[in-house]
Amino acid sequence: MTPTKRLVCLMAGCILLLTAAGCGFKSDPTPASSADLFELEDIKTSVKSPCINVSGKISGNVRNVDELLIEIQKAGDQADCPGCPFQSDEEFTFTPNELGLISSGGVFNTVICPTQISTLYRLKVTAKSRYFGMPDSSSGEIFVQMP
Repeated sequence: MTPTKRLVCLMAGCILLLTAAGCGFKSDPTPASSADLFELEDIKTSVKSPCINVSGKISGNVRNVDELLIEIQKAGDQADCPGCPFQSDEEFTFTPNELGLISSGGVFNTVICPTQISTLYRLKVTAKSRYFGMPDSSSGEIFVQMP
């Protein structure tokens, strides 16, 4: 191989190496401004046996909400333990249109009816983001006592 070809191959290799180093995963994307974020507020439950009424408000940019996820865990040894990890038995998913989130200014009210009957449930509500890397908003665990 001639010195000129060696130099051309070396330069091509360096360019390829620099190009490859610039590609790939850097970090999670972040919202451009706090105006893009949303947050769950005022989650309340009431019982209409055998169903549970869940209401609340999503503040911030409601248009960035992809879905509202309500997870429920039937009472048991783990459900009676506030420090134990939450493991849902059932999930209920709602779109913003189903709940009328945009037209109501982020206020929602829905009814879920668990298929596994119990006298005590643990419930968690999560507003899922429409965009990858934008944080979801979750409520704390809510205990629901059935009559």
